[in-house]
Amino acid sequence: MDKTLSLQELYASYKRWVIRNPGVVTDVETVATWSSYFVAGKINKSPIVSELVYSLSKLVSLFNDRLIKEAYGTDEPFYGLREQIKLWLTIIHYCEVFVELLVKNRWGSRGKWTAATLLQVFKCSSALILLYKYKELPISHPPIAALQRKKFTEGKETDENSNAFFTLRRSGRVVRRVDGAPSVAFRDWEPVKIEDERTSKGVNINDLVYAEALHILKPLIHLAAMRVFGTKAWKQWLVALGIDLASMKLYNRHMNDLSYAQRLEISRRKLGLVLYLLRSPMYNGYSKNVIENVLISLSKKIPITSFISGPIIQYLSHWQDIYFYMWSS
Repeated sequence: MDKTLSLQELYASYKRWVIRNPGVVTDVETVATWSSYFVAGKINKSPIVSELVYSLSKLVSLFNDRLIKEAYGTDEPFYGLREQIKLWLTIIHYCEVFVELLVKNRWGSRGKWTAATLLQVFKCSSALILLYKYKELPISHPPIAALQRKKFTEGKETDENSNAFFTLRRSGRVVRRVDGAPSVAFRDWEPVKIEDERTSKGVNINDLVYAEALHILKPLIHLAAMRVFGTKAWKQWLVALGIDLASMKLYNRHMNDLSYAQRLEISRRKLGLVLYLLRSPMYNGYSKNVIENVLISLSKKIPITSFISGPIIQYLSHWQDIYFYMWSS
């Protein structure tokens, strides 16, 4: 009897293991992701190897999320144009740094910037399709978020009020079920209110489209500014910061009209403005000395922190050169 397993049998076995052990799978993926950080500086060409390990761990996690979604009978389509664009944008989100490092190692700095430009052109054009064709805004980073597997498999993501009302197919009107209504003493006689993931109808959609278009086009505008003014010039830094602030200002006008998920993404972008302190020329001129002095001071006052602050000081400039591009956020 032939004991060798075919690829199809191996895939089926792996799929069963992922579906039956989502918690264990998550733990393995977490260890693989964190191992990429420990690889840095330990072997030759460690940045490339580290990014390869990180990218592979994220891609495997994305694949496992899809297996779990399919197994639990989700109604979400996987193969439409919208979903395929999101999938490719997510893959690029996880792999772009690895691709840039690999190209730079093979073809030098010129090849790296060529690869970066091509990636950003694809990302921007794909995101614009999501914006103008499907009116999806803001577009999250990555577009396909990591699945909350425990909640998903235990069925806790369903709306608490899902049995209290139903929606009419033609009109879309929400109607309360008889057995879902509260007692007479606690009724407010108001229409059923549910949180809609889409933007409220009262908001000026043009403002949001302009805000998201600015955010999408920022990488290409910034790359052009870097080409004209140089990678260490203040002008290119101010151009990117100005575009981000303009986009935030337009979004801030309608924050109360956005859904929770939309507000969360905008908040993430606002927090991302802190990274401008770690980007050239701000980092080289001001932030580097401040950060190093703070870490050194902490390591002297709290001995245990020296195990963390030491490697950070050692690799901070290296990480800054690799990761803190304004157009990769």
